[in-house]
Amino acid sequence: MWLLRPPGVYAPQSDTGTLIDELLREPSLPGARVLDVGTGSGAVALAAARAGAADVTAVDISSRAVLAARLNAVLRRARVRVLRGDLALPVGHRRFEIIVSNPPYVPSPSDRLPPRGP
Repeated sequence: MWLLRPPGVYAPQSDTGTLIDELLREPSLPGARVLDVGTGSGAVALAAARAGAADVTAVDISSRAVLAARLNAVLRRARVRVLRGDLALPVGHRRFEIIVSNPPYVPSPSDRLPPRGP
């Protein structure tokens, strides 16, 4: 799926597709309330909306990501509420049946465990 992604918004990776595939296998998805934390361009939230989730809320701390996710939802005519804020704080005490997150990461050589000490 093509997504609008301005500079500074993390690009969906292969694991995004894996997460979406698993989400789409979830039998409770149709009719569910879904929260996507760290939505980025909105890929996972859009997939949930297209699969029949009753209510989809996407949150990101980045104003660029929020704009991208909102535009992608409009372009796909998907009903996704996109909020700016840290983690799940913007949703307050709302309840969700499904919570997903695919946070950005950058593998590096320091991902190896340090050598054992004496």
